[in-house]
Amino acid sequence: MSHKARAMLIGAVAGAFLGVAFAWVASDGVKDEDGGGKTALQALGPMDYFSLGIAILTLARQFGGMLKKA
Repeated sequence: MSHKARAMLIGAVAGAFLGVAFAWVASDGVKDEDGGGKTALQALGPMDYFSLGIAILTLARQFGGMLKKA
């Protein structure tokens, strides 16, 4: 298996796991006393999405730096 194909396979598997984890967290509801509930995505504000995006970009940058060292 070539280096590029292996990297694509690892990226696809890692992306699938991250997607499943995010969907699990997003679908998990928070119950209130009155029986109503809010999903995790409804509870997030715009700043939370911004910080999540920055964290993902930082992770990608660190991963790219690790690959350059190898």
